[in-house]
Amino acid sequence: MTVVEILQHGHENAISADILAAQLCTSKRELRAKILTARCAGEIILYAPGGHGGYFLPSDDPIKAQQEMTAFYNVQASRCKHGLAAITPVARRLGIPLGQTDLESYL
Repeated sequence: MTVVEILQHGHENAISADILAAQLCTSKRELRAKILTARCAGEIILYAPGGHGGYFLPSDDPIKAQQEMTAFYNVQASRCKHGLAAITPVARRLGIPLGQTDLESYL
């Protein structure tokens, strides 16, 4: 069974990493690798943080799906921006070219 076969549509059906990993008989680390593989293959697997969060597929309702995907995108984009900001001084000190650092103009 794959991650996509287990997940359901809509944030209200989000499954925590602990439960999802148990259902797939794997560790949370391996679960993240499986999710990344599925995403790289084109699957849209969303994640919402928090007490009622977890992994899920976009809602079947187009408007709700748009809202869920936008929320996921915004959280991930923010994480990427903060990660880039964290490594920028290190890259400078190491003499590593920074390249494209402004995600807003890129996206």
